[in-house]
Amino acid sequence: MGHNAIEGKGAQALSEALKVNSTLITLNLDSNSIREKGAEALCDALRVNSTLMTLTLGRNSIGEKGAQALSDALTANSTLVTLNLDSNAIGKKGAQALSEAIKINSTLTTLDLDNNNIGDEGVQALCEALKSNSTLTILNLRRDSFGDMDTEKLWRKTFRALRQ
Repeated sequence: MGHNAIEGKGAQALSEALKVNSTLITLNLDSNSIREKGAEALCDALRVNSTLMTLTLGRNSIGEKGAQALSDALTANSTLVTLNLDSNAIGKKGAQALSEAIKINSTLTTLDLDNNNIGDEGVQALCEALKSNSTLTILNLRRDSFGDMDTEKLWRKTFRALRQ
């Protein structure tokens, strides 16, 4: 369903369907302008849906509030394995919110945060979360505007510890 301009109203309708659907395992909503309200609506469904395993929300401008809503949903969801949030302007606060969910969630294995401008503080929060998470195996932070020397050292130290 990518690139269909469904916007927030379409995301709301999908959310209602996902609450009762028991067969859909992959949903691609890439580039649909769902924004914050659409993300919040989808999160209502993620809290109760027990089949969806892959959700692609890239390039939807969900911002930090959408990331916060997803964080809340991920603490309750036990089926989502892959979440793609590339290019959504979640910033450091969105990354910090998601890091809280990563500490608790035990099913997510892939999280794509490419091009979200999460900065050093967002990376630091994610590093801390990875210390207590044993299921996340892929974390994409490409083009995320971080690189302070201390953050880079922390990232490398966390990565080395996780590989052992």
